[in-house]
Amino acid sequence: MTGPPKSHFPANGNLWNWKLDVNDIAARSQIWQLLCVAFSSPDSVAWERSLADGVFSGISPRGELLPHGLDSGDYKFEPDMAFESLSQAYSTCFEAGNAPVSFHERTYTNDAASKLFEELFRYYEHFGLDLKDNDNANWPDSILVEMEFMYYLSHLESIAGDEGDILSLRRGQRDFLKRHLAPLVSGILEKLSRMEISPYDQLARLTNDHVAREIGYLDAKTDGIIASASVG
Repeated sequence: MTGPPKSHFPANGNLWNWKLDVNDIAARSQIWQLLCVAFSSPDSVAWERSLADGVFSGISPRGELLPHGLDSGDYKFEPDMAFESLSQAYSTCFEAGNAPVSFHERTYTNDAASKLFEELFRYYEHFGLDLKDNDNANWPDSILVEMEFMYYLSHLESIAGDEGDILSLRRGQRDFLKRHLAPLVSGILEKLSRMEISPYDQLARLTNDHVAREIGYLDAKTDGIIASASVG
């Protein structure tokens, strides 16, 4: 496996206006990038259009290209929200001391953190990433790291030419979603839904739905490749 692209995200939040790729696999990769940006500390450029429209506008054109579809119009919030209000909501939910909503998978599992980290590192290292000695400010069980990992795997899938590599990457994505990102996102959604903190409650609902659709899609694609190989 190759390493990750040197620069995962365009500078200054311009990902929302990034060039649209017509490849559905590349669109899946871009969606993970967009979600990671949306859950990161707010950037005024990245959020300007979405706050004005009350919809996650960057998702729309790429969502239409996804093999399982994703309509950002189903996740609307009050338009014309001030950026300062968004920043305050983010800080209150995710950054304040004893923040009510944790970004970390360990919060939503009964497994010991050491066991969880060990399994996450095995996933990362299996696909060519060494996060143990890097300067990443986020913990390995952070939703930001886990979604960036999904971006990385789907990016590798989009450039893979060998059917065996494609199958391995799809299995990796499916298993990682089921074991790690799905329970993490579900836990975040449950807390944000109770708090009704806009627009992050809608963002969590969108992400949760996307994860579920990705699992269904990857189940079908993985089973299809295995069935085709058996027939052959």
